[in-house]
Amino acid sequence: MKRLANGNSIFLPYVLILVAAILRLTVSHPYNFIPVFTCLLFFGAYRPRREFAIPLLALMGVDIFLTTHTYGYALTSDHAVTWIWYLAVMILGAGVLKKSASNLRVVSASLTASVSFYLASNFAVWAAWAMYPKTMGGLAESYIAALPFFRNSIVSETVFSLLIFAAVRSSQAFAQARRLQGACS
Repeated sequence: MKRLANGNSIFLPYVLILVAAILRLTVSHPYNFIPVFTCLLFFGAYRPRREFAIPLLALMGVDIFLTTHTYGYALTSDHAVTWIWYLAVMILGAGVLKKSASNLRVVSASLTASVSFYLASNFAVWAAWAMYPKTMGGLAESYIAALPFFRNSIVSETVFSLLIFAAVRSSQAFAQARRLQGACS
C-alpha cells in the first residue's frame, strides 16, 4: 500500500489509536460501538511491526484503568485474551491490508477481527468468571448474552473500516492527481 500523503503515514495511525482510547475513556459507548479494531487494522496496515507495542500498551492501559477504577473489577486471565487480540488485529492489518486495502480486503479483515474476538473473548469470560455454568449450556449463554455487543461491534468496525480506508485511498488518488497536474503544467 502506498504511504499516506504529506507525512500522515506517521501521525494518522497514532491519532486514530489515541481517539479510540479517549473515546473508550470518556464517552458512553453503548454495546461496544467504538471501532477499536478498525484503528488497530489501520495501524497495522500503515506502521511497521516494531511500533505495535505503542498502541498495544496504550489500549492495555485503558483496559486496566477501566476495569479496576471505573468498573471496580479485578484483572483476570480473560484480559490477556483481549490484549492478544489487539496484537493479532494489528498483525492481520499488516498481513492483509498493507499492500492492498480494497473494500473486499477491508471488510474481510474487519469481519475476521470482530468474529474471532467475539468467539475468543466470550469463551475466555466463560472460562475465567463464575457468571455462567461450566457446561456447554453455560458457554452458549455467554455467547447469547454478548450478541448485542457483537452486533454493534461488527457494524461499527465494518462501517468505520470502510470509511477510513476509503478516505485514505481517496486522499492518495487526489494527491497523485494534483502531482500529475503540477507535472503537466
